[in-house]
Amino acid sequence: MRRILVAVDSTEVAREAARVGLDLAGRVGARVTLVHVLPPSVAAGETTDFAAFEHACEDYAGGLLAEMRQLTGRSGPPTETSVLHGDPAQAISQAAGAEDVDLVIVGTRARGTLARTLLGSVADTLLSHCPKPLMVVPEVPLKARTPQESAEEELEEALAPSTLGAQG
Repeated sequence: MRRILVAVDSTEVAREAARVGLDLAGRVGARVTLVHVLPPSVAAGETTDFAAFEHACEDYAGGLLAEMRQLTGRSGPPTETSVLHGDPAQAISQAAGAEDVDLVIVGTRARGTLARTLLGSVADTLLSHCPKPLMVVPEVPLKARTPQESAEEELEEALAPSTLGAQG
């Protein structure tokens, strides 16, 4: 494996996907390309305010990618970044097909069936359209508390000073 493309947004699951991709790349000696997708650019001929907004979006995307790149540390794998434009699944698929990519990694949030139907899912679309192998990193569910953790929390609450009758 020589190259891994990791698609990220500002969610925690995207950060986890980036960590997985960077870790895997470090283990196998692959290069990583971190990508973020913005909507298609429509500023041509528009007002300067709209052009300024698009520029701010580009800056935000660049900052997000720089933040994700920091997950590599100094001894991490070689990492590039790229801001893409268009439909996220389509732009990621095109980038994977155009580049010398061996694996695409994305995160996915746990959503119900109705939300997936109404909102769609980039990961679901990529599963059927991406020309390269795809790894989907699931959202880590909230950790269930152990009985000991529950007992410790109850003890802390019982020992905390009461504020019910503290009005004076």
